[in-house]
Amino acid sequence: MKKSLLALAVLGAFAGAAAAQSSVTIYGKLDMALTKTNDGTSTLAGATSTSDAWGLDQQAGSRLGFRGTEDLGGGLRANFLIEHRFNNDTGAQTAANFWQQAWVGLSGGFGEIRLGRDYTPLFWVALAGDPFGYDTIGQAGAAHNQLGILPVRFSNSFSYKTPNLGGLTALVQVAAKETIAPGTKNPFGANVVYSAGPLYLGLGYENAGNQTPAALLAVKTSVWTATGAYDFGIARVGLSYTTGKAENAGGVDVADRDNWTLFANAPVGGGDLRALFAVRDNDLNNTDIKKFGVGYHYPLSKRTKVYADLGTAKETGVDRRTGFDVGIQHNF
Repeated sequence: MKKSLLALAVLGAFAGAAAAQSSVTIYGKLDMALTKTNDGTSTLAGATSTSDAWGLDQQAGSRLGFRGTEDLGGGLRANFLIEHRFNNDTGAQTAANFWQQAWVGLSGGFGEIRLGRDYTPLFWVALAGDPFGYDTIGQAGAAHNQLGILPVRFSNSFSYKTPNLGGLTALVQVAAKETIAPGTKNPFGANVVYSAGPLYLGLGYENAGNQTPAALLAVKTSVWTATGAYDFGIARVGLSYTTGKAENAGGVDVADRDNWTLFANAPVGGGDLRALFAVRDNDLNNTDIKKFGVGYHYPLSKRTKVYADLGTAKETGVDRRTGFDVGIQHNF
């Protein structure tokens, strides 16, 4: 009997040690807002409701995710993440991909590698140039900071990120095109980022290859993004610039665009005041989209906030579109 109890105690100790070396975290976001825009038809990044109609919509991507890590010893860790996105107002998933992120990888003193579906390197630099974080009707979003011609994630990807060297990191990503169709390219992206103290500087490049959005009828993109920001304490101010083209199989440009986003956010009254002004030029037809966004986000706790935002955009030859949102967001 004593031997049996001793064996159970030893097994329990080993099980406890194994559990201490591994962890899985469930996380998520639920966001809902009352929204409305006028009947203008200019491209307004972040608009979710039908023109001139009241809506109850999410203004940030509601999600449910699982991330985990296992200590393999010697400083080596195995990591994974899977994340599902859904519309909080209807319960429907937001895209054809059930898992918007799904990757597995290893990390250690050498840096980190990931394999699967993950954010592109350029996305991180573009995101740093949007004080709304690609959320709400105030955002610049991918329509401006990624010119409306790039995906924010690559499927079938392999990425490597260097260790953090005094605030300096580099990230390289390549995705398998998984086709032998002539003229198709493997998606590729890279960035270099310096982030230390109040200063942020980032440079990113992307060729989305055969993962370029289908609506463009393009097989190749070449896009550069640079973002710089400085936190003065009373406000964080920055500028982001993106320029790039998309080509079809015949080598003809189907998009030639550039965008400037001037942005700032400041702590005010216990909350965060955010503002931006963005201008996206289309050099193929000499048109542009000018976007202004402003918002105030107030935390009720570390995980819950309420917010209100205003966005307005004017596109060449098209009526101005203006809208607002008032919402609540909970993170867990």
